[in-house]
Amino acid sequence: MYACTVMVELQKRGWKVWAICYPNSKVEEFLRANNVRVMNVPSYMKLSFSSVRFIRRLIREEDIPVVHVHFHRDIWQASLALWGDHKRKLILSIYMGVNKKRDIFHRFIYSRVDAIFTSSIAMNKVLHERYPVPASKIHFLPYGRTVEDYQRDAVKRLAIRTKYNIQPDDVVAGAMMRIDPGKCVMDFVQSFLYLREETRKKVKYLVIGEPTRKRASSPKESPFEPHCEEYYFELKNFIKDNNLENNIYLCGFQSDIIGYLSAMDVFVFPSRDELFSLVVLDAMAMKLPVVAAAAGGNLDQVTDGVSGRLFTVNDSKDIADKISPYLDDAELRIKHGNSAREFVVKNHAMNVAIDQLLEFYKS
Repeated sequence: MYACTVMVELQKRGWKVWAICYPNSKVEEFLRANNVRVMNVPSYMKLSFSSVRFIRRLIREEDIPVVHVHFHRDIWQASLALWGDHKRKLILSIYMGVNKKRDIFHRFIYSRVDAIFTSSIAMNKVLHERYPVPASKIHFLPYGRTVEDYQRDAVKRLAIRTKYNIQPDDVVAGAMMRIDPGKCVMDFVQSFLYLREETRKKVKYLVIGEPTRKRASSPKESPFEPHCEEYYFELKNFIKDNNLENNIYLCGFQSDIIGYLSAMDVFVFPSRDELFSLVVLDAMAMKLPVVAAAAGGNLDQVTDGVSGRLFTVNDSKDIADKISPYLDDAELRIKHGNSAREFVVKNHAMNVAIDQLLEFYKS
């Protein structure tokens, strides 16, 4: 979805954007709603010569100077479509951790790539060892956020908290992510049992998200990845078995990010393997202190004791220990929340990120 946001921002700057994406997806729905041209290729296999011809014809007929790929699997079709065409640039953005890919086939495909962007300085240092590209082609490009759009909404806060029977004096700790074992949502949920008994009476947990979706599914089967759906049922069973239905709410996928973040007082991010999290930036922009796992990109986003707290990975008791001071101290929440927003304003303003991207496109 961040790639979609970038397309919309580029279009606002006067650039023409053509988006190739999976049909009937949330991506396509978002792009069409924002008047971005959307196209579907004949096939979404890694190697499809009909799709390669489609892309090749499109970029030549429309004289497109830059092809920017936002999902590493799609680099195959884009690279082949641009093979022998040195007039146009091929760029790949990487948003998550990657395995080593240095075999002869990947060396062939990646030899056509002009540049790779990541949002993680740590990833940039090791990517040339994992992918067959020289370090000179790897660039750091920070995420951008339109910070002025992130304002707490009192009306939505009240409506959402009322929906879940949350009282005005209750404190809400929330998480927003895909329901996936790697996101460690269970660690957050289990931390409730480690809170002091008197604290539990005034605390509610919100978990916003759904299991990871499959790329495709038949009408009769579940649209979710089996292991993620199983993990979701484990969460539900844990909540039921411990009689926490009135304390912990699984809210499912919600498009109203601003509304649900407004309903929270503390944001929790237990994922153990993130390059750099967009939703953490969103929470920080909303002046929420962030309690995050001390791993990956979280270490570059959350300053322990300044904009939030870092806890030991996979340690529910430590999550409870790091959340507790915020539950009891409204002034601390405000202080660290203000520091969190300042970090986003200083380092991740959308206009600055788009300026940097355009410099890469033009250079």
